[in-house]
Amino acid sequence: MTDIAEMVKKTDMFELAQKTNYKLDMDDNEKDVVAELDEHFRKIGENGFDRDHEISQFMRKVVQQEIYEAPDDILDLIFERDTIGEDDDYQATIMPPENTLEVYEAGREGTVPNSYLDFSEMKPTWRNFQIQSDLSFSDLRKNGWKSVSLLSEYAVAALKNNMYHAVFTVIDNAITNGADNYIVEATTAPTVASMDALAAYVAERVENGDGLILGLYKYILGASKLQSASEAMKDELYKNGILSYYGGIPMKYLTSVKKVQGQLMIPDKRIFGIAKQIGTLDMKGEIHSYQTDEPARERIQLYWKDFSFGYAFREDTLKNVAKIVLA
Repeated sequence: MTDIAEMVKKTDMFELAQKTNYKLDMDDNEKDVVAELDEHFRKIGENGFDRDHEISQFMRKVVQQEIYEAPDDILDLIFERDTIGEDDDYQATIMPPENTLEVYEAGREGTVPNSYLDFSEMKPTWRNFQIQSDLSFSDLRKNGWKSVSLLSEYAVAALKNNMYHAVFTVIDNAITNGADNYIVEATTAPTVASMDALAAYVAERVENGDGLILGLYKYILGASKLQSASEAMKDELYKNGILSYYGGIPMKYLTSVKKVQGQLMIPDKRIFGIAKQIGTLDMKGEIHSYQTDEPARERIQLYWKDFSFGYAFREDTLKNVAKIVLA
């Protein structure tokens, strides 16, 4: 498989898996890679063993490329991202701290009380997930590369879904009723009042033109219909169904269709407004994948382990995120 290994190095394997699963156009190099992989995986199904465990190693690479190495525009906006070693640990310093310097009126040679910035370190909260699944030899004989590509994409989706869900659930629970960044909406859909309040909150804190309003599609669709539309906005609504901005703040949605085991990526009945980073989110080590060939049961048992990440933020930096709570 030397030639295939060289081709794989030059190919975005997660993108290739998606193109295969959704029957999208491929260039000539991608078609060559797919043809070689398809033949190779079908032979594994025929022979009943994968001597070098190439299936699990390929799947590990897909997850590694897409989650560990590829940028994520939403998580990168909320957190400072990095990767640390498998056996490493650290204390997170959240920058910048809230400006807590106090000003006093004083005589020209007078003294005033000290005030301080909080540079204290925090120990991240670590989470670790894993998946166990299998591929039958009959599936490999019948579908070859398509069996592997689909399982690979689904593994990425399941792991990313759980990471999003874990992070946004913590953020959601930390923003409590009565806080400035907790916006109550009495109806089941956003209104002009609640969306204006969210956009204003983000706009006052955003830096360098960043910022984001984020929610499930149905809520971003509802928000898009609240604004008095110009001709350009009407054209965008006609083409896309939703608008890209509300009150000058970019809007993005996450679909409720891509849930895993009934679990949404972000909590329902919420619309989040993100102004800037609140803390750190780090991947720990690398994901590991293993497999056990079971010819007696005509299958390959697959394991994805050590999907570990840690997050840390403070109460004052959490103010960089607001939420609408819908009825």
